[in-house]
Amino acid sequence: MARTRSAEYDSIHDTIIRRAAAIFAKHGYAATSIGDIATACDCSKSRLYHYFDGKEAILRDMLTTHVDSLLEQCRQVLYGSREPKERFLQLVKLFLEIYADSRDQHVVLLTCLDVLPPEHRNELIGKQRELIAYVRDALLQLRPDMAQNRVLAHVDTMLFFGMINWTYTWYRSDGVVSPDELAERTVEMFLNGFTNMPVKP
Repeated sequence: MARTRSAEYDSIHDTIIRRAAAIFAKHGYAATSIGDIATACDCSKSRLYHYFDGKEAILRDMLTTHVDSLLEQCRQVLYGSREPKERFLQLVKLFLEIYADSRDQHVVLLTCLDVLPPEHRNELIGKQRELIAYVRDALLQLRPDMAQNRVLAHVDTMLFFGMINWTYTWYRSDGVVSPDELAERTVEMFLNGFTNMPVKP
């Protein structure tokens, strides 16, 4: 008979993921040991192995969960009945909220993906490409004429991600600019250009 999970299993699992993400984001994957993660989680290494086979399994679970959450929430936004610009705004808000709420996981995705074995890395890259395609399609709804040049549509999509992917390095959600204001400003700048940006009094 299979052993049932304790009521605390999911909570402990998520705590390990969250605290490991903080260490990976700060020190890098290579410089972090299982012992470091166990210390951060206030548990023994043997207890960690009850939840994960090793450090690589923690990283794989962490990144898969993070990207899957992005994909699922993107689908919910895109399948909503909004106007194209409003849909794009909601996508931007979604990305920025997740980047703020899951900052460490986002940093790990940007900096540690290459350490995974090819099969797992390629699976995650495939999901990232799906995310990119969602944003590209949202932009094409705003500029249907761009469908004639898929190369430029891809370039513009990657420029968009270049704008938002590194906000974690400088943006603080509890600062003067709220997450919603940042999302609205990002959309206006991306769609209308810097020279048309309004200046707040």
